[in-house]
Amino acid sequence: MIISWPNLAIGSVLGAIVGILGDWQIGIRWRKWSELRALNKEYGSLSGQYESYHVKEDGTHEPTGSIIELAWQAQDGLLEATASRANGHPEWHSYIKMSREYMGTGTGHYNNVNSIHGGIQQVIYSKQTRSFNVLGTNHIRKEFAYCWKPKE
Repeated sequence: MIISWPNLAIGSVLGAIVGILGDWQIGIRWRKWSELRALNKEYGSLSGQYESYHVKEDGTHEPTGSIIELAWQAQDGLLEATASRANGHPEWHSYIKMSREYMGTGTGHYNNVNSIHGGIQQVIYSKQTRSFNVLGTNHIRKEFAYCWKPKE
């Protein structure tokens, strides 16, 4: 059997390139799948209805009458949040990207219904109280603070 050194060299180089590309693509998919799995385990149970409370400057909570409906979007690793007034009319809608690095935290952008205006939300979930502390700014850069507590 005769070994063709040029063919062996070309085959080795091509094999290494295909191996690197395959490992790169599989690695990306594996990391994304692992991250989504961890996020689903941590946040998947948070879907449900929450009552919204305005947090006043003195730290007291004042009911707003709004209901926040949270739905976990497992395929994207997002919490979908929709706020409705007590009469059922929607107020705003957002997608909140929960963090894998800083568990219990997330950031989202909300849009008001029937308006082009919205703002930024930052949420912190407390396992002890099963509630969300929400800080943010609206389109005119006014800051706000809310607390979302599970509806009983």
